[in-house]
Amino acid sequence: MSLIARHFAKAATRYDEIAQVQPRVAAALAARLGGAPRRILEIGCGTGGLSAHLARLFPQAELVLTDISAEMLAVCEARLGGRGRFLRMDGQAPDAGLGCFELIVSSLAMQWFEDLPASLERLAAMLARGGEMRFATLGAGTFAEWRAVLGEAGGLHDYPRRVRFRGGRKSRRRCLSSIMQVAGIFCGL
Repeated sequence: MSLIARHFAKAATRYDEIAQVQPRVAAALAARLGGAPRRILEIGCGTGGLSAHLARLFPQAELVLTDISAEMLAVCEARLGGRGRFLRMDGQAPDAGLGCFELIVSSLAMQWFEDLPASLERLAAMLARGGEMRFATLGAGTFAEWRAVLGEAGGLHDYPRRVRFRGGRKSRRRCLSSIMQVAGIFCGL
């Protein structure tokens, strides 16, 4: 089990008591979702903040909710009353055997990925024709004040300054379009 998974496993039962930013980000991301996806994959569902929105917004959709922490998944499953399929999975290495999805979403999980561009490409390969990937993550400059106070000993993860895609043009366009839509930037990619 990775260090990140161990930390989230320890915090699972009290996570919602201390999380303040996460519910707001999940709500903002959910507000940007539309359409009528039949299959939805959530990466890093945690305790189910975004998952609850997905269940409400898309009652007919098949929800596949994943996290690296079995303990977080248990809290999410209890929160959703079992609505969905709950799988322990590292979003950096998604199980392509799960098939294709009309919507792949993630709220504040991808900042933990070691190789974000490669992970996004693997996830984009799981999109159904016309599918969308929407996510919210942290970037360079996040927690700048904390970094200034804590200095080198802060232990804060270095978030990416920009994402470089190794995949083809189509994969790059799909990922960039998703990133820009979640950020509120709409363009004709």
